[in-house]
Amino acid sequence: MTHSSPSGPDESSLSAGIRHALQPVVLLRSLGASAIIWLLMASAMPSYAGLIFHGKVSGYFAAGLAMVLVSEIVTVLITSIFSSDHATQVVPQSPTAVIQGLVAGSVVEALPADMPPEALFATVFLLVALSSALAGVFVALLGLTRAGGLIRYIPYPIVGGFMAGLGWLILGAGFSVLVGLRPNVASLPLLLESETFSHWLPAMTFALCVLGLRVRIKTTLVMPLGIVASLILFYFWAYVLVGDVSRVAEAGWLLPNVSNALHWTLPDPSAFAAISPAVVLASAGDVLTLIVVFTLNLFLRASAQEIIVKRELNLNHECIVNGVANVASAFSGGGVVAYHGPISVSLVEAMRVNGRLVGLLLACMFTLTLLVGGAVFSLIPRFIPAGLLMFFGLQFMKEWLVDSWSKLPRQDYLIVVIIALATAVLGLFPGIAVGIMVAISFFVLEYSRMDVIKQEFSGSFHRSNLDRSFAQNQLLQREGGKILILRLQGFIFFGTAYRFYEHVKARITAAAGDELRFIILDFKSVRGLDVSTIVDFQKLKQLMDGKGIELLVSSATPRLQPLLADGGIVVSRPDKPPLFDDLDRALEWCESILLREASQLDEERVTVERQLAQHAIIRPLDARAAGEFLEQIETKVGDTIFKQGDESDSLYFIESGRVDVLLQVEGERELRLRSMTAGAVIGEVGFYLGVARSASIVVTEAGVLQRLSHEALRQMEERAPQTASSIHVLIASMLSDRLSTTNRLVQELMD
Repeated sequence: MTHSSPSGPDESSLSAGIRHALQPVVLLRSLGASAIIWLLMASAMPSYAGLIFHGKVSGYFAAGLAMVLVSEIVTVLITSIFSSDHATQVVPQSPTAVIQGLVAGSVVEALPADMPPEALFATVFLLVALSSALAGVFVALLGLTRAGGLIRYIPYPIVGGFMAGLGWLILGAGFSVLVGLRPNVASLPLLLESETFSHWLPAMTFALCVLGLRVRIKTTLVMPLGIVASLILFYFWAYVLVGDVSRVAEAGWLLPNVSNALHWTLPDPSAFAAISPAVVLASAGDVLTLIVVFTLNLFLRASAQEIIVKRELNLNHECIVNGVANVASAFSGGGVVAYHGPISVSLVEAMRVNGRLVGLLLACMFTLTLLVGGAVFSLIPRFIPAGLLMFFGLQFMKEWLVDSWSKLPRQDYLIVVIIALATAVLGLFPGIAVGIMVAISFFVLEYSRMDVIKQEFSGSFHRSNLDRSFAQNQLLQREGGKILILRLQGFIFFGTAYRFYEHVKARITAAAGDELRFIILDFKSVRGLDVSTIVDFQKLKQLMDGKGIELLVSSATPRLQPLLADGGIVVSRPDKPPLFDDLDRALEWCESILLREASQLDEERVTVERQLAQHAIIRPLDARAAGEFLEQIETKVGDTIFKQGDESDSLYFIESGRVDVLLQVEGERELRLRSMTAGAVIGEVGFYLGVARSASIVVTEAGVLQRLSHEALRQMEERAPQTASSIHVLIASMLSDRLSTTNRLVQELMD
């Protein structure tokens, strides 16, 4: 993502941003953006206050409205200055307001029924503020420990189901704020009564209209224009059709007059000592739910902002800033949780203004509203705040239950629906628990369908890194099919282990006679092994023993080795180690067995004359003539034949002994690529291509090499052309054999 800003250069700096924003045209646009956001928030704030202070504490609605105002003032002030992106606008929102309403309800239910209203309000006020502080501390700690990105690892279907279920709760909260009922089977007859129906119908109509318009018209002004249009229609009805606004207000269509009741009260921390532990415990579950909802929504809204502004946010920094802002709000007399508002951010970006200045202007506007403008709330029809709640609830359900149908695999969509239904019926936390169990069940089922076999090879073309003579390679190509190599992967548990056992059993059953002699299980890519899977490996071992097939295990981690040994899967024998360090050593052991049985293992010396006779039609006299042009070199352990980067002026025939091919990497470290023994040729590629040595050759077993230089080959071509031709045929045959083996291996990997 780009880090440029549409509102001017270097907007990440507060001073630079304000200098740009104070330009007259930009300042006017900023005031306009602030006024629109103020209108949105002023319309929604009464619903948040009503969610928290309802029922027995409904008389303190004005105090709740003051809490929302203070929360917005403090949080927007802090985040506007310190956010990692200038466009960030933090506002109280319906998901967390609904949960804080549940916190308040739990507190009221846990307190004595005869408690005085003043004491009841004080307790609710303190615990709501405490819930906001705890949520802020948790999110700030996520940022301080740089664990903010961990939220991205939560499976998408679980988040989707959670948000869809939360949407239902928000929709129900809209009904509750307006008519004191939540939609369910029991309340349906009451909701359809004419008087009740007439109160919630305008709110639902408003919500559906805004939702429909936002689908068809992609502009952030739909909601503020919808609010303005609703106000115009309402007052047209009140003044023209009814003719008496006071009678409309008496009928409960307007919010109560709170112009003289907006009291800014600071929480008294010492009052916590007087609160019963039972009351705190009664709200603990809802507080924990609030923390989860706040964390999820913060990251979802921050991610949405990244898409809107096309700039990356520092999530850890945003966690710290939002956490501190909400803690400060709780201790300043607020306590209604606030976080990123994508609608407000969209407006800031669309109007190309400086978001930091917009935030400061909003703080000033809401401060004036708190101090002298409370009467504005009494002009707002009740159905607008409730309709906004209904809109947000319907929007969540549309996004996660309707739109996701075409985006998610059916299995993931089913998880979303199950969690949403469980949340609607049982509540948020039980819904999450059900969703996690369903997701785990689906994951186990899906994972059990994965193939634990990463790759499957035959020893005919997947050889060890030991280069042997041409005759030995030919035999291994013919007999290598008796070696089956299975490279395993992932975490092996009872589901995948059983499918693996059935697959190998089918391979063994289908093999005729002694077609299979060895099966190598390579555990290099295995992360773990469930203890219950040992039974399947034991059954496999018994099946192989009955068929006379040797089981070899390679690359098992130290944690897996005791499980394999205790289960009898690997057994120590004098002629075979119980476990091989890697696949290459296991393959070399199998190849040696096949060569020994064919009496081709103990070739102590393979002369050049013999190699020529094996590869080309040549007279013995011409084969012996090669010796005139070769330089014999006696080697001992540790000798360096040539070094990486040396000039390729000769090639070497290994008549006896063994050498390692070493590649120098990362300074002084050397990596062993291959080993080569009697009958192999060294340095032929660089010799023919005329390029520098690509690796070093070091002797690991003393023996004899025959060196052929460029000059010697030129003389051979002049004096013994048949012998020189046979040399070329020998090298071509060896290279062709390697290429053929590599091609078959590549083909196997592609299949």
